[in-house]
Amino acid sequence: MKVNFPALFQTHLQKYKFFFLFGNEPEIFERSISFIQKKLALPLQPTTEADVLTASPSSPSLFEEQTETTLTLVPNVTDKILNHVENLKDGIYIFTSEKARAQSKLVTYFTASPISLAIGAYASPLLTSEFEFLIKEMNLAPSFKGHLFKAYQNDYMGLLSALEKIKLFGEVPESHYEAFLSPSSSNELAPLIHASLLRDPQKVTSSFSLITPPDLISFLRSLARSFQTLCELMPFKKSPKTIAWQKLSPPVFFKDQPLYETALSRWSPHEAQGLLETLLRLEKEVKFSALPFSRACQDMLGHLG
Repeated sequence: MKVNFPALFQTHLQKYKFFFLFGNEPEIFERSISFIQKKLALPLQPTTEADVLTASPSSPSLFEEQTETTLTLVPNVTDKILNHVENLKDGIYIFTSEKARAQSKLVTYFTASPISLAIGAYASPLLTSEFEFLIKEMNLAPSFKGHLFKAYQNDYMGLLSALEKIKLFGEVPESHYEAFLSPSSSNELAPLIHASLLRDPQKVTSSFSLITPPDLISFLRSLARSFQTLCELMPFKKSPKTIAWQKLSPPVFFKDQPLYETALSRWSPHEAQGLLETLLRLEKEVKFSALPFSRACQDMLGHLG
């Protein structure tokens, strides 16, 4: 069967074993994959066409326990995959091809197969059905939903960012609607996090006022993760050159390593732990007790002096 992207949201997906995305719009690929994954409620396991082509077909053993269904993503496939599709006995697969067009062998094959769904991934604004699916578990006021849809109808990634902030923020009062519909100030978060790690209270004070209510919880959570990393690095305070940066969880990439080396010289283990505990408390108070910006900033600055 073949459908266009808008029809995907009215299609019963559970009867298909193979999904094939073709077209010229990478964002539609991402939106389709995200919908399929969430609709089927399965974790996504990426692999390559080369790995699929070289894998040996296996027969299930009568003595093996039945394994859970898997959802495998195989991007950028070619016509070579067609000779191996029938060997894929276990799991569900999503194949993609930005080069395939309506009359190609790949589209013809997956369109004709009763267990396959071919999806045309061409440019499309945010769909009402897609929007409702994204927010279905969120308790949003009808008026706020209307504002969200209108504000992000042509900005899918912006909508995802806004929804993530709403989940962190909790129930959104009408007085804060505009903050969630305005351009994100997330670009201000990195410099502010760096200033906090470097104990620069003047820069923190001047930048803190630029954060909107939705960004405050994101900032507190991001800064807490940074200070968790700093606390993990404290045993290396006297010898930062021996740190195995890539083995940290999450790893610290090359461009941020000098930042943490400097932060180690400016924080003691007790001080870093104290700020981390304050950040966790502040996030709870901002979310559940409507703690004002000024109080959150004041509590942070008390640790930076």
